[in-house]
Amino acid sequence: MDWRVELSRVEPDPPLRFDFELTPVAGGITVMGDIQAVVSHRCHRCLAEWTEEVIQDVAQMITTEGDEDDDYRLEGDVYDFEVLVRDELMLGLPIAPLCRPDCAGLVAEAGNDLNTGLAEEEAALSSPFSVLKDLLDDGA
Repeated sequence: MDWRVELSRVEPDPPLRFDFELTPVAGGITVMGDIQAVVSHRCHRCLAEWTEEVIQDVAQMITTEGDEDDDYRLEGDVYDFEVLVRDELMLGLPIAPLCRPDCAGLVAEAGNDLNTGLAEEEAALSSPFSVLKDLLDDGA
């Protein structure tokens, strides 16, 4: 299982768990419950990595009638929940995860993390490439 989006990935260990309640209704079966998984994220501002447990609520319907274009369709007596679980879990992940709501990101010139408390000027000067900036200023 390699379920990932740009900056988030579902960890294979521990395995994900889901707890569904299936209820027969006219035209199909309703699926209610939740999915629990461990997900690794990379902050889109500062590139910090962290892992967290995610619980995704599920409310879907598996149809027995209708078009073949329906998302979840029951063919026969057995249903493979992998597609439903993957879709619900992946659609619940953030497109641009943040390590914390007030993440300041990186200094554009130096690439230093602004969350460390360094001022932008200090961070730029602490860069090993700061001496190259002087070369560009003198030669221009």
